[in-house]
Amino acid sequence: MMNLAPELDALHRRVAAVMRQRVAPRAAEIDSTGDYPEDLYELFRTEGLLALSLPENLGGSGLGVRGLTVATEEAAKHSAAAGVMLLLSRLPVAPLLAGGTDEQLQRWAVPLGRGERRGAFAMSEPQAGSDVLGLTACAEPDGNGWRLTGTKSWISGAAEADWFVVVARVAGSGERRADAVRAFVVDADAAGLSLTQTHRRPGCRGVSLGDISLDGVAVSDDRRLPGITGVGHLLGGLATMRPVVSARGLGLAAAALMLAVERIEDRQVGGRPVAVQQGVQWQVAETAVQLESARLLTYRAAELIDAGSSGPRTAGQLAAAKLASSEIAVKAAALASQLHGAEACLAGHPAERLVRDARQLTIVEGTSEIQRNIIARAVLDRTLWWQTADLPVESESRA
Repeated sequence: MMNLAPELDALHRRVAAVMRQRVAPRAAEIDSTGDYPEDLYELFRTEGLLALSLPENLGGSGLGVRGLTVATEEAAKHSAAAGVMLLLSRLPVAPLLAGGTDEQLQRWAVPLGRGERRGAFAMSEPQAGSDVLGLTACAEPDGNGWRLTGTKSWISGAAEADWFVVVARVAGSGERRADAVRAFVVDADAAGLSLTQTHRRPGCRGVSLGDISLDGVAVSDDRRLPGITGVGHLLGGLATMRPVVSARGLGLAAAALMLAVERIEDRQVGGRPVAVQQGVQWQVAETAVQLESARLLTYRAAELIDAGSSGPRTAGQLAAAKLASSEIAVKAAALASQLHGAEACLAGHPAERLVRDARQLTIVEGTSEIQRNIIARAVLDRTLWWQTADLPVESESRA
């Protein structure tokens, strides 16, 4: 790990030991069965890992997004499911932190951090993933509340959730209006809400991925997040997730690279270890450099968010972290698979699992293409820029 502040270093050492002793032995079984690991959830609850990124007044650790980033990277080294479980300690809370009231945070964020109730975030729809303005789920005013109607898809933790943050557009507002987007907290057992499907996915098994249907679900106005009054507010809150998603990529990439190195040190070709071949060494070196670069971007992004800098001026830097970490995860997993040869094609092999787990990282929480759009826009808008300010030129003294 890079140099960390003492309190983060202590967290890193503690979490690394927990993940190595308790999570690593369960990883293959979780991937094989796809069953939700309640024992790991209980472990994370007792270790206080579910409240890492919450403010101290909400029962958090005070270590912020950096703390959750550290823990998630270590979890993802051993189990993709464990990484997602930690991510879900922040994802449904992010809109609440961005646009909720103090009462709403006490009502939903605090129990989540304590491990008493679980949340999930429901925004995507069958025809609208990255295209938030294409959402069709409607929120219709109904007296002192609202009626929600529509379908939400690909929700991580849908089957385990006790409540959802549901994103919808105000009914009658017209299509593709950025200021018509709203967010509501809806209980999983609310009348009219049903879990319609859980998907079997190739990677990241162990945490459900599901769809829900909203059939005129009645929601009181105190469940609407008042600070979410448009797409900008919503996406600003979600951008605070970028370092945590990035940490999943870092952990997976590190696990893949270590697996590859162990293999080429042991494997003999022509009486010599594969590790002495220059071509292989260069692949290892390039992967290591990209991994370290992604790690620096990720922890800088976490520091920016903890410092309150998650607006448009930092969007490019946050996107760079997510892009770099997810892409290197795919590359490192592919390298580990290639260097293990035919055995990596066998179901259940660690390299085979890493390849499956890595691929979806370039899609979730903003695709790689979306991240490139954000980065390019930041450069063109000069918010990601390298021109120094004009400084007075001091005259040279000549001997």
